[in-house]
Amino acid sequence: MLEQVRDVVIIVSGIMWLVAGLVFTITMIAIFHKVSPTLDAARDFFTDLKSVSSLVTGRIVKPLARGAIFAAGVQKAISTLSRHTHGKGKSNGNR
Repeated sequence: MLEQVRDVVIIVSGIMWLVAGLVFTITMIAIFHKVSPTLDAARDFFTDLKSVSSLVTGRIVKPLARGAIFAAGVQKAISTLSRHTHGKGKSNGNR
């Protein structure tokens, strides 16, 4: 008698596991179909955002960075030249 109950419990639990797996699979497919358009819209948004950021980087940030680097170089050159000319005047006056 105990063996028969055990066999029935094994069969019933196997059937329940199969039903649970089937319900889980169907639920995941339904969720995927509902979420898929949202994911596509998000992918399109981030693609557009990437193109806009690369446009801003190429057209605005790089020229500004080049200008800032050029201005810093000019400033450094002027300060170096003015230091050398002021330094010569002071050393000649001290002699």
